[in-house]
Amino acid sequence: MPTDLADGAGKTRDSAVTGWFRVVVPLWPLALARILYGVLWWQQSGWKVPSDDFGRKSGGGLWYWVQQEIQHPTLTAYREFLVNVMIPHWTLFGWMTLITETFIGVTLILGLLTRLGSLVAIAMAVNVTVGILNVPHEWGWTYTMLIAFPVLFLVTDAGRSLGVDAFLVRPLDRAATGGHRLARMVRWLV
Repeated sequence: MPTDLADGAGKTRDSAVTGWFRVVVPLWPLALARILYGVLWWQQSGWKVPSDDFGRKSGGGLWYWVQQEIQHPTLTAYREFLVNVMIPHWTLFGWMTLITETFIGVTLILGLLTRLGSLVAIAMAVNVTVGILNVPHEWGWTYTMLIAFPVLFLVTDAGRSLGVDAFLVRPLDRAATGGHRLARMVRWLV
């Protein structure tokens, strides 16, 4: 009899693992897209160099691209924001850009709080698009895709495929069902 119980427990555990793989692994193309998109933001954060005051000293990096946005504005109001708010507070905005892009990269590479990372990525991608769309030699479809990918991740639970969110969703579901409001909110972010 004890052997039967052990075999039953083993089968249950095996079927749970098999069930998890059946749900998570078929979505690997979505996970791959999420990870690569996260790597893109991680890589882009790499040239926001604080030691160079984010390009202000060398004339490169973030400073160069903001100057391009000022010279070739998509919206006059956005140009005014850059000139009157961002440039006078350059170092603050440099740090905000570096931290935001790093956050997007980490959340999407790990599949951790993927919906939150996707929301931040959408906001940042819209910001970049509005700023750079009129800069010569920039291809508008690049920025359309920069916005479209995180929208896709937001609506498809992309972090639950080969991401940390896959491990968080069940405990958060249990806590949310138990009436924990914070768990319900965090549950939406995974």
